[in-house]
Formats: sequence, C-alpha cells, structure tokens
Amino acid sequence: MNTTYKLKSVIRRGTLLGAAFALLAATLLPSIAAYADALNPLTDRSLTLSSSSPGWDFLDGSGNPTFAQPNSGANGRQTGNTFEFKVSTDSSATGTDTAIEAFTFQYCTTSAGLCRTPGNNQYVGTPGSYTDRETNAEALAAGAQRSDLEVVAPSASELTAPDFASLINATAGVPTAIPNRDGSEGSFLVMTKDVAAGTWSPSYGWSLAASSVEDGSIALGTSTETNNFITLTNSSSTMKLKTGGEVKIIFFATDDNYITNPGQGAFFVKINNYNSSATQDDTTLVDGGVTVANVMNRSISIQTKVLETMDFSVGTVDPYTLTSGVGSQLSTATSGNKTTHGQCDPILPTMTPGSSDPANAVNTLLLGDANGEFSLSTAVTYSTHSYWRLSSNSSAGATVYYSGVTLQNTVGDKIDGIGNSALAPQRGTPQFGLALANGNIDDNLTDGSYLFPVDYDTETYATPDTTPDPDLARGVFENGADNAAGGLVGATQGIHSSVATDISNAGLAGYHDPQLYPLIPAQHYDDGAGVVNGPEYGTLDTKFAFDEESNLIPRAIASENDEVVDCVTAKIRYVANIAATTPAGIYTTKINYIAAPQY
Repeated sequence: MNTTYKLKSVIRRGTLLGAAFALLAATLLPSIAAYADALNPLTDRSLTLSSSSPGWDFLDGSGNPTFAQPNSGANGRQTGNTFEFKVSTDSSATGTDTAIEAFTFQYCTTSAGLCRTPGNNQYVGTPGSYTDRETNAEALAAGAQRSDLEVVAPSASELTAPDFASLINATAGVPTAIPNRDGSEGSFLVMTKDVAAGTWSPSYGWSLAASSVEDGSIALGTSTETNNFITLTNSSSTMKLKTGGEVKIIFFATDDNYITNPGQGAFFVKINNYNSSATQDDTTLVDGGVTVANVMNRSISIQTKVLETMDFSVGTVDPYTLTSGVGSQLSTATSGNKTTHGQCDPILPTMTPGSSDPANAVNTLLLGDANGEFSLSTAVTYSTHSYWRLSSNSSAGATVYYSGVTLQNTVGDKIDGIGNSALAPQRGTPQFGLALANGNIDDNLTDGSYLFPVDYDTETYATPDTTPDPDLARGVFENGADNAAGGLVGATQGIHSSVATDISNAGLAGYHDPQLYPLIPAQHYDDGAGVVNGPEYGTLDTKFAFDEESNLIPRAIASENDEVVDCVTAKIRYVANIAATTPAGIYTTKINYIAAPQY
C-alpha cells in the first residue's frame, strides 16, 4: 500500500531512548506537506517508551519473564508508548468551533519520505521475489535476536472514569499506577489540558484500530506487512482546544494489547490530527502540514533541515579512564587502534571484550566481597558503579529515567529497595539503592565550568584492614568493572582537544570527571559520592534510594528543561546491605536507563 501522510515543519519535537544495558534509539520527525489551510504544526512533541529494549529481549535479570511483565522496563516485546504534544490551531479561531475527531501514529524507519516498518526479521525466498517474511513468533521460536515493530491491539479499550481517578495524577498528568495486565481496566487513554486549565482532563469515546500502512512489498523486500499504524477516532468528540492546548495519549501494554519494538536500530513516529473521524486526509487535517514552497514570480525557494541527533551509551567502563592507543582495553573495546580519545567516546560495556571471565561480562557488575565470591555481608555496605553518557541537539533539554526491580533470586526472595526517599546505608538492614555520584543538586545549579570531583580510584575495597589505606579509610568498599583501567590519575595520554577544554580536568591528564551539567539530579538521587561505611571509615555522607514501582513507571534520575545536552556523563553508584535472616541465593537485577530529550 503506497500512502503518504502529511506532517508539519521541523519544529520542537521529542524522542525517548534508553538502554537496559542494550541500546535502542527512537525519535520523532515529521515529513513535509504544502497545504495553505494547515500551516501550524504540533509542537513540543515527545514520545516516551516504557522500555527501550529490542522486541526480542523480554526477560528479567535472571533470564526469565517473572519480573518483566508488559509495560515494564525489561520487556521490549510488550511495550507502552506515551505521546505528548501541543496543538497550534485554535478550534474556535475560524468560527467553526471544530473538534478534533482523529489522531494517527505511523511508525517508520526514516523521518521523511517513504515509510517502511522498522525491524530486522528475515525474508523467505529469493531476493527480488520473496514469498514471505518471518513473523515475530517465528523469530522467537527460532531463538533469533530479531523482531519487527508490531502494533498488537485486538481488544484495545480506553480507561473509564473510575480508572482514570485511581490511576492518573490529574495535576501532573502522569500515571501513578498502570492498568491491570489482563486489560480489564483498559489499555489506552486520551487526555487534554487547555491553556487556561490547571489540570489534565480525560477525553472519552475513542476507538483504536491498528493496521499496516507502508510503502513497498514483501516480494521486493521493502515491506513487513506488520501493523505499524494506529488510528484513534471519536465521532462524538468535544476536544476543542485553544492554541497551545496540550494533548497526551498513553498506550499501556497489557497481555493482549501492546507494541513490539524493532529488533535493532532507530524508528520514527509521524503524528497527525484531524477534524473528522470518518476521513483522515488532507481535507480534514488540522495540525499536520506546512507550506515550504510557493510559486511567486518564479522565485527560488531554499529549504534545509536540522535533524534530531542523539547519542546515549550505557555501560560499566568510561573510556577516558583507559590509556589511549596502549594495551588492549581501548583498541579492542572500540573499532580501530586510536591514538587519541574522541570528542565524546561512548561508555564501554566491558574492559575486555570476548573474555570468558564473569568479571568481564558485558554490562555486568559484581557487587560484594571480591574475596568471598562477591557476596554481601551484615557487617559492611558494599558498592559498585556504572555510567551513562548522553548527547543530543534537543534545545529544550532532556530527562533520564531508570526502570527495574530490586535484587532478587529465582524463587522470589528479594532485598528490599530503599524506597523513593533517600536514606543513608544501614548495615544489617536489607537494602538496595542507587544514586548519582556526580555531586549534589546545589553543585549542579552552577554554570557549566564546574567539574564535579568524583573518585575514580578502582581498588577492590573488600575487607577492613587494621591499617587501611586512604581509599579504604573512606569507607567506599567498592568494586567496579573498570578495576583494571590503565588511564587513571597521573597517566599521560592524548585526549581530544575539545574534551580537555570542555569536560575533562586538564590539570590531570587522562583523568575525566563525569560532568552531569546541565542535567540536574532528581531529588533523593544526588548523594551517591562518598563514604558508605561509617563512622569507623569516615563520616557517613551518602544517601541512596530505589523505587520498586520504577519497573512499571520509570522514575526520573536527572533532567534539564532549557539547554542542549552536550556529552553529559553520569556515574551511578549502587549499594546493598543484608540482614542475618536474608535467604541465601544468587541475587540479580536488571536496571534500564531511558533518555527522553525534548525538542
């Protein structure tokens, strides 16, 4: 089916990406149309995914689906999507007082031009005359790391008024819980907030349909024939908003109604709204097009675009702590043998790629006493750390969220999460928590020249000593995947000139201070740097939190609303404590980090 859907100019728009120690990009960019009656775009658009994992990845940290239910951070096969935007057209400005009766959402591999559904499933047959394409079910049965984006909505229904009151914070317009996974409370919601309104209001009477709307064919290998198009219609709609009025549409994932992420790569979503529930085309388009060329005395029109960009890497090793061009760490962890570090090298997933040593597993941290098979103790708080690095040309900033469950074993025993209010580590009390180790909120409310002091020493602080060294005396008790980093304080290496100027401490060659600015740590997540065991090892000056509901509703850990995010780096610190009665076993978890820039 060859269908073109008209969208608006390249105005502020949003995307959400993230990584559960596996990176999936997602973005939003309109194509172009030229219709004089539809000159205003949807603005401040954003898309938030419940999970950024690929569609074939839907297991929890223990390799089973127990804690990876639909709409959770680990489940890329059954994801939820949240769209938010502002309208440009005043419904009453023309005197017709037209209501918005339809929305469409089209998922494509590119931001403009022909639309092809994202995915990496395989075709069946001979190139040029394929007979079929592998389904997601077939790829799953084959154990392949492949999936096509697919909207599955056989019984999608909207939340009722009682469910809205119990599940949604109307002031903030955000869920406080998600609907039942069996779909009994509905699976989608349409909300609006007018310019003068202080709260969000539900809009009822909407119906959802999923279909395949793409260019190409199976035979030529240019189509998937999976559903990539969502239509919401409401023939009795009373949605009449002033210019700048906000709309939020949430697709919750349930057992039977969900969106499957593509197996790899980026995807784009094209959004339109219409004033007719029966017909969605150029004649009923409300906010969806902009004139880019006119015939005026054969004048010359010039057009250009600035497309959205984003780099978001999550891992356990900061390459700026590695000696450039010397040894195997940097040269084997990245492509080629570099003589200098790049301007904003991505965070690495391991110190030694391909190693069979569990300590070098990809994006895996070992938390506990290194001399006791990385076990926890009632007498000591143990810690470890990971990193994420974010760059985006999002002029209105970005927010980074975390999603996951606390440490637990395969039979359901768990170490309690500290909660969503920061607390100091308490030995002998079951606790699991995380926090940023970049500096506190006040530190981040400075100009961009402030470089946050972060301890990058990587000894294994495992066992108290009668004559502890200075690091041990700090009570860190920390083990990291980057223990063997070769480019620590005092090392000499060639750092890219822009790095030395902007995000590296030039006085200590080869030493990179993770700079979070302009992102600001969220309340309760800004005190991760310092002593976790006190007072005998120093003043206990750290606090951590962990919200166990984040697995279903991601929690913000750092955000910025006004500036471009340029190579910001977060060091995330994790701590754990146990009681004498904590059941024995191997405890695991999987933490998903999600980046949502706002354009």
